[in-house]
Amino acid sequence: MIQKAVTIKDLAEKLHISVSTVSRALKDNPEISQQTRDAVKKLAKELSYRPNPIAVALKTQKSYSIGVIVPQIVNTFFATVVKKIEEVADEHGYNVLVSSSNESFKKEKKSVDIFLSNRVDGIIVSLSHDTSSYEHIEQIQNYGVPLVLFDRTAKELNVTKVVADDADAAYKIVQHLINGGAKKIAIITGPENLSTGKNRMKGYLKAMTVNKLSIDTDYILRCNNFSVEEAHDAMKELLRTHDRPDAVFGINDDMAIGAINAIKEKAFEIPKDISVFGFSNTKRSQYMSVSTINQHPDKIGEIVANLLFEQILDSKHAKIREEVVNCDLIIRDSSNR
Repeated sequence: MIQKAVTIKDLAEKLHISVSTVSRALKDNPEISQQTRDAVKKLAKELSYRPNPIAVALKTQKSYSIGVIVPQIVNTFFATVVKKIEEVADEHGYNVLVSSSNESFKKEKKSVDIFLSNRVDGIIVSLSHDTSSYEHIEQIQNYGVPLVLFDRTAKELNVTKVVADDADAAYKIVQHLINGGAKKIAIITGPENLSTGKNRMKGYLKAMTVNKLSIDTDYILRCNNFSVEEAHDAMKELLRTHDRPDAVFGINDDMAIGAINAIKEKAFEIPKDISVFGFSNTKRSQYMSVSTINQHPDKIGEIVANLLFEQILDSKHAKIREEVVNCDLIIRDSSNR
């Protein structure tokens, strides 16, 4: 048999005091005697009393919860960002509801609808690679719900954003590969609609241009699913049909790893014959000693959370802005030092 939840009214009846007195005692109101406060708290503990979140939300107009939507929760970068968001939220007495879109626009939109229906006090989103329209994000704004986008954003949206300096990081990567002796550098990138891909491509093209190296369009490989398998197939095809590059930049670690697998199948040595560089410093890249980028996800998570709570706590004075976090190279065995 399911036990009925204990209410403030139940506590009041057992102690023969008013509901308002119980309510104030639970909040440590100094107008209530210490003896009464202690008695109320003791009984509440004995009966496993828990505040009704719906009732609290109706009374305070706050749910004391925020929603976070990420493309892949198992991804090291996103998991670290979420962990830091939870730490900051906990300091403010907030719960964090996390949803993974699994790179699906449909699921991302559904998560937004659920969060809005549950009246969360703020929403944080990193867009899926499948997202190319933004009505659901605009809906959050129209509802007046505090909002922050991070990592994967869209220039079309006038909202607060937190991003890594992708273009600068990509420039540093390509410059590192050039300094190691590379001249024919391939890039494995993703869908054209994503800000991360656009900015990393921008950094690649800038470095190639500054160093007066030719940009071969056959060396620009596009993988819509960001996957190891898709990058493997694209790299394998490139090695079969074209002069081999002497370096490869995958705009995420999975695509770099896919390239590595294809290169090894062709019996080329890494980095002697072909250097490889990834992006994001996932656990898999650490295990495989892949050169990559530290985006400082803990710092990004902290900034994202603080900007959201800035809106929640003082919406009248919070301003829309974009924060950019610098990245660092992590040089490992897959590229020449």
